[in-house]
Amino acid sequence: MSKNLTDETWQNMELLPFCVLLYNSNTNIFKVNSQGLSLFGLKENTHFKKADFSHITLTNHHSKKELLIEELFFDYFTANNQCQFVLSKPTSKLILNVKFAKLLHSNSIIIIDILNNNVDEQYDFGNIISNISTDLIDIQNDDVDKHINYALKAVGTVCHADRSYLFKFAEDGKTINNTHEWVNGNIQPFKDDLQDLPKDDLPYFFSSMVSTHLFRVNDVTSLPIQAMSEKTIFQRQKIKSVLCIGLRYDKELVGFIGCDCVVKKRNWTDLDLIRLRLVGEMLANAFKNLNYKHELQQTQQQLINANQKLNKQVNTDGLTNIANRRCFDHTLKCEIKRCARNKEPISLIMCDIDFFKRYNDNYGHQLGDEVLKRVAKALHDLCKREGDLAARFGGEEFTIVLPTIDTEHCQRFAALIQEKISELAIEHNFSIVSKYLTLSIGFYSFIPSQKTTPKEVITNADIALYNAKETGRNKIASFEKTN
Repeated sequence: MSKNLTDETWQNMELLPFCVLLYNSNTNIFKVNSQGLSLFGLKENTHFKKADFSHITLTNHHSKKELLIEELFFDYFTANNQCQFVLSKPTSKLILNVKFAKLLHSNSIIIIDILNNNVDEQYDFGNIISNISTDLIDIQNDDVDKHINYALKAVGTVCHADRSYLFKFAEDGKTINNTHEWVNGNIQPFKDDLQDLPKDDLPYFFSSMVSTHLFRVNDVTSLPIQAMSEKTIFQRQKIKSVLCIGLRYDKELVGFIGCDCVVKKRNWTDLDLIRLRLVGEMLANAFKNLNYKHELQQTQQQLINANQKLNKQVNTDGLTNIANRRCFDHTLKCEIKRCARNKEPISLIMCDIDFFKRYNDNYGHQLGDEVLKRVAKALHDLCKREGDLAARFGGEEFTIVLPTIDTEHCQRFAALIQEKISELAIEHNFSIVSKYLTLSIGFYSFIPSQKTTPKEVITNADIALYNAKETGRNKIASFEKTN
């Protein structure tokens, strides 16, 4: 390319209203227009070398990779030949949109447009969003207010608002409440005045919310006649500009997050909208997670209650409401193994209501059932330690498992049973041992081994019970091994 052609090309390019860099790979010469001189802090010159740009470092806005100006001209760009970079200066950071083009022969050109001259604020908001996102991922009911207030303060500050707030619909969907509010210094809060606000009072506002999930007003005085109700409310609160984004759960509008300005009007930018929408989506997702957790907790509690109810039904005697035979068998087996491991004693009591058939035959089965219930309750009330178990073994026969109880203490416990039954004073005129209801009691106390089985324990206690009956009933008998 001739020098004249290069000069002619440059004369056309340097008039563009952007920062323009022209590079000739044959001569390694750069040309920079006046906007570029200002952007890069260069003194006016007809041409520049690589060394003149050594003080300038660009950072890829997305990958964070750093590179020098001259590197932009050497196969850096992708097929779209466009990328965003951050230029760091001593007093500020700029976001640049850099476009690359290959000209004829050895010339290449780069055009730079400044997208944002307040990148620090953008970076700060990025950090804030990261913090908000982290906080709201596993938000709990007990700290939700703190995180919402932080998010409102953050978005209100970066959007240069005087107030930011969160509104949520009541359960009936007909009224709305200001649940959280952030206000800048010396700005009057209105949260307490904005409770149970009927949706019908803001028809224009909610019409916009339902259709677009957005209400964006730079100047409240410019609202149309259809928004007279909204205009009156805004002016009462001295609101000059307002921006609100709808909050949705599963596509249903459940509230909104918003900002307003009362000191002076604000022309809301697309960046304000993006920031508010981003925080709104995070809050909506956080509330959704809270709802899911609450529903999950409710479901889990329902399952726990159902399992407890089922477990009680499976292990409880339907008539007497104490442990049934199934529960007794399981408990005895477990306690035998535990006491065998710990080399501790265990006792099993078996007791039978004396002449219960005669009671049923003469007083009736309904009264007989009531007797079974009263005896069962008395036995259950005596089992005060954890591990003690009173159970209905079958018919009028009951059992009591007493872990870590030896023969002497089991004898005392059996005597307490008889006292308790005596205190009930249940009349039994058809018994031949007492005019009141009595029990015959047999027990077996021992230290189990790993070979001990529930069957042999029950058999031995039943033998003792048989002996108590054979010796006159209303007796206590202990199983004694015979050599």
